[in-house]
Amino acid sequence: MAGITIKGDTSGEITLNVPATAGANTITIPASSGTLAVTSPGGDASFPGTATVGTLSATTITASGNISTPSGTVTASSFSGDGSSLTGIAGGFSNMDVFTSPGTWTNPGNVQKVKVTVVGGGGGGGGAQSTTPTGITASPNVSVTCGGGGGAGGTAIEIIPFPSGTNVPVTVGGGGGATSSPGNRAVTGGTSSFGAYCSATGGTGGFPALAPAAGACHGSGGDGGTGSGGNLNVVGGPGHRWSLGNGYQQMGGAGGNSLLGGGGAQGQPDQFNTTGGVGTTGGGGGGGAQNRGGGAGGSGVVIVEY
Repeated sequence: MAGITIKGDTSGEITLNVPATAGANTITIPASSGTLAVTSPGGDASFPGTATVGTLSATTITASGNISTPSGTVTASSFSGDGSSLTGIAGGFSNMDVFTSPGTWTNPGNVQKVKVTVVGGGGGGGGAQSTTPTGITASPNVSVTCGGGGGAGGTAIEIIPFPSGTNVPVTVGGGGGATSSPGNRAVTGGTSSFGAYCSATGGTGGFPALAPAAGACHGSGGDGGTGSGGNLNVVGGPGHRWSLGNGYQQMGGAGGNSLLGGGGAQGQPDQFNTTGGVGTTGGGGGGGAQNRGGGAGGSGVVIVEY
């Protein structure tokens, strides 16, 4: 006979004699609301094997001390309480994969949820002719030709539940190329995506400064891209038009800012020969030129947190 002893909190005990049979013995509480309780001060319930209390949702296991499963697993449909005393449990996302070029995100096998941030490529900055327009005298405070800045890429952010073992194709939009031709608009940035879940288009290119017969001409900025499919969809910042500096010197337009990437600097009045700045990685728009070529837009990015 095998003995199971239940001791009281001060004195006395109850011993259950159970036939010594092969395999694990079982204590069964048949009542639908039955409870297996250890209520003595500091008492512990230790289950080196498996403890089963009924099969109905109303059954509970309670203890005033600790419930220990040294080599087992606690499985339940829900837990109550604020969890403030829990230890050894990872909370939130603890890993991040950053894609700056196309690829595939592979679930390591145990990820149930991911947070994805998708940013499209920035548009290129508008160019401007490289010579002083006809009828204009080259002087620091006269009108020159200035291109507009490129728009920034849009952004989509989404929380996505996954089954284990899921592989998702990732597309990263490139930055739009700039143009130095007076008559051509800069190139629009590429679209980024995370499978079919969410995507973000690139910013449009800045407008160039056309070559006037006399006087100056200035291009306007490109529009920002748009996120879609996310829990949060953000429109990228538009590219800037030309502006005035000190002494009424005219400058190209700065590139638009995305959620993650800064726009390229505007072409400055420096003897009529300043190119636009390049947008940063993360979808920044390229800067517009001042009598030179515009800057390229920054490439997009896809970030997976899990």
